[in-house]
Amino acid sequence: MGMKRKVGLFLFAVMLAVSVGATVVASLAMYRLVSDKQDAEIRQLEGSLSDRFAVFETMLRSQHRGIVAHMGRTLPALVAELERSGRRPQDLSVAELDALTRKYGVQHIYFIDRSYRVFQTNLASDMGLTFPASDFTRFLDSAFDANRVMNDGIDLSSLTGTLRTYSYFGPAGKDYIVETSTEVRSSLAAGEFGWMSDFFFQDLFSDAVRSNPYVKEVDLYLVNTAGAWSLLHVGKKLDPALAARIQRQRREEVPGGGGRLLTVYSGEETAGASDPGHPVSSKFVIRQITYDTGLARDAVLQVLLSSALVLAVSLPIVFWIASRLLQRQLLDPLLNLRGEAGAIAEGDLDQAIANTGRGDEIGQLARSFESMRGAVRRTILDLKRTNLSIERFVPHAFLAMIGKPSIVEVELGDNRRERMTILFADIRSFTTLSEAMAPDENFAFINAYLERMGPVIRAHGGFIDKYIGDAIMALFPGADAAVRAGLGMLAALDGFNVERRAAGLTPIAIGIGINTGLLMLGTIGEKDRMDGTVIADAVNLAARVESLTKEYGAPLLISEYTLQELADPEAYDISPVDVVVVKGKTRPVAIHAVGVPRGDVTPEASLLR
Repeated sequence: MGMKRKVGLFLFAVMLAVSVGATVVASLAMYRLVSDKQDAEIRQLEGSLSDRFAVFETMLRSQHRGIVAHMGRTLPALVAELERSGRRPQDLSVAELDALTRKYGVQHIYFIDRSYRVFQTNLASDMGLTFPASDFTRFLDSAFDANRVMNDGIDLSSLTGTLRTYSYFGPAGKDYIVETSTEVRSSLAAGEFGWMSDFFFQDLFSDAVRSNPYVKEVDLYLVNTAGAWSLLHVGKKLDPALAARIQRQRREEVPGGGGRLLTVYSGEETAGASDPGHPVSSKFVIRQITYDTGLARDAVLQVLLSSALVLAVSLPIVFWIASRLLQRQLLDPLLNLRGEAGAIAEGDLDQAIANTGRGDEIGQLARSFESMRGAVRRTILDLKRTNLSIERFVPHAFLAMIGKPSIVEVELGDNRRERMTILFADIRSFTTLSEAMAPDENFAFINAYLERMGPVIRAHGGFIDKYIGDAIMALFPGADAAVRAGLGMLAALDGFNVERRAAGLTPIAIGIGINTGLLMLGTIGEKDRMDGTVIADAVNLAARVESLTKEYGAPLLISEYTLQELADPEAYDISPVDVVVVKGKTRPVAIHAVGVPRGDVTPEASLLR
């Protein structure tokens, strides 16, 4: 029943996933359709705002010409009046300056000296203001003594964000400049085309909101060094970081209002960016459109609700019909096949397989299981024989050393650095012995000898890395294990020699050399032929120590490095032999005999080259 429930749940999940997937696809298609429509509307609005701003720029250009002409008459007259009165600018009171602004139709008056400092003005916040060196101060230099009215265009006030135009007059022979400012919006409203100003600020842009229920707000920002100020709402300023990003990227979308509102900011160069004579100093305008994206969400919600209703009614009926057909035609035969496979898995390789006579895929599967049963039987037997054979060539201890649980996982180049003790054992005068034996006798002799030595090595925690003819190279995790194994090998050799004497054969002698040090265990070769090996200077030294057993007549020699690793050297009969420089080395090494009385070793030459 567990399998049936799982298949039923799977079938239900598939049907539900397909239905939900189709619903999601339809919803996404609807969302994309509505979103594309809204995006097109936003693009149209952006173009419309650009067109309306172009109208505004034309109006500003016309108004600016009038202001410039007025200032061309006003500023010389203002300076002439000061000359006639004999008053210096710094002597004028604020009330007198205010009277001059009313008389000459300006809003603020500034007097600037050659150090670019405002030394007199009717705007208290700007008194004493000094301009740093910039393009503006270079413009002021050109105005001193020019004796003509000059204009620097329309710019945004750094304090209020209002549009202002500034005029400058440097009287001949004077060390000051007269500057006047005029607020453009109020100037437009007071002029003969004031109705156009009202239409621009009150109707031209708000019409975009009234004409589309999904447009919630539009705005325009002019950008200058003081920031991005709203053209439609005096004093409203855009976040500097946002304005900087829009200037770089030209466009940014900011969601808000609980996810329903989307504010789109887009920017473009103003006409003044390419026209040096354009009165508007700002070179960049940012459009803001806040749009209600709820229409797309509402459309998706309608699709989801309708689809959910259809699924709730039809899905149970379709599922019941499909599950009954699936159980009869597929599920019951598969469950039978599962039981048969379970019996085979438990070791019953004679389990009968049903449904092999069916002509459909179930029948093919049953026949495949029947073939598999025979193949598994043969494979298991082959694997058992193969694993037993492999273990004879690659010791489990070697695999464990290189971190591989199985021979299957060994790859070329696998290696590990370990500190181990190496034991070399060699039969003395083996060449002489082998010359007296036939080839088959040679192999029988060597195998009989190795059969005695191998168990001793394994019993002491070591493993045989390789056989080199009659020689044995074994590895041990510690020095004590290697020394005890060496002594055990000598004891096993005594028993082997007893048998040889009983058979009328000559006893043999062996030499054992032991050294301890760092070594690299790993695999070498190529992709089609690999071998496990040990590479280290410590291995070479162990082989050299073993060769010295012939020179000193000692059956078991250890290096000073092995002696240092012993847990309790006093537990062994250890005698110092000599300090030698072995072949291929330059550093002297102390060697010691184990299990031989101190006086029984007769050293030959101390230095073996």
